[in-house]
This record gives sequence, structure tokens and C-alpha cells, in this order.
Amino acid sequence: MNKHLPAVATAVLVSCFAANGSVRAQGADIKTIVSVNGPPVVVNQSSPLNMVGIFQIGGNTSATVTQNGSNNATGVLQFGGTTSSSIGQTGMNNFAFVGQTGQSATSLVSQLGTMNTGAIAQFGAINSSTVIQKNP
Repeated sequence: MNKHLPAVATAVLVSCFAANGSVRAQGADIKTIVSVNGPPVVVNQSSPLNMVGIFQIGGNTSATVTQNGSNNATGVLQFGGTTSSSIGQTGMNNFAFVGQTGQSATSLVSQLGTMNTGAIAQFGAINSSTVIQKNP
């Protein structure tokens, strides 16, 4: 296991969880979502600055994030039997981190922007991930 992964994951979560709850001010949309055995999470953001932190734990976890803004950041941590996440980002600067632990882990990160950073860490019996990054 990469010894830097916990530090990176912590930094992402701190930045994504910096706001308590959902805040929309000065062109920013910042959300923190914690779900225990809850339904699938779907987030759509279209402010100049978009940030979301999602923490899911339970049997089957699913997160879908769509961000369209100048600066987009997403952090997803999932713990469950079946974990799946899908992140689509369009903007100048895009950052996405996905951490998954479970029997089956599936991730898709799609980024269209000038500066794109995507990281996926999966710890499961069956892992599948796709990262697509394009410069306009």
C-alpha cells in the first residue's frame, strides 16, 4: 500500500469537509454528505467554485457527482459490500479523489479542463476503474 495515500486522503477530506453542511455564497457551492446505509447520493453543481465531500458506509454505496464550474473538487470515501462512484467534471481546474473498500469497487472519473487531477484507490476482491482526462 502506498504510504502517502492516507495523507492524500486526509488532505482531500479536510478540504472537502471544510464547510459544515451545504453553503452557497460568493459563487461557491460546497457540500458535505455523510450517509450510513442510505440511498444513492447524487450531486449536481454548477457554480464557479464547486466542492463536495462524500462519506458513505453501508451495504451498497453509490455516488454520482456532476460539476460544471471554473474550479471543481470532489472527494469520495466509500465502505460497503458493493461500492460505485461516477464523477464528471468540466472546468479550468478539476480534482477528484475516490477511495473504496468493499467486495466489489467500481469508479469512473471524467474530467474536461486545463488542469485535471484524478486519483482512485480501491481495496476489494473485484476492482474496476476508468479515468478520462481531456484538455479542451
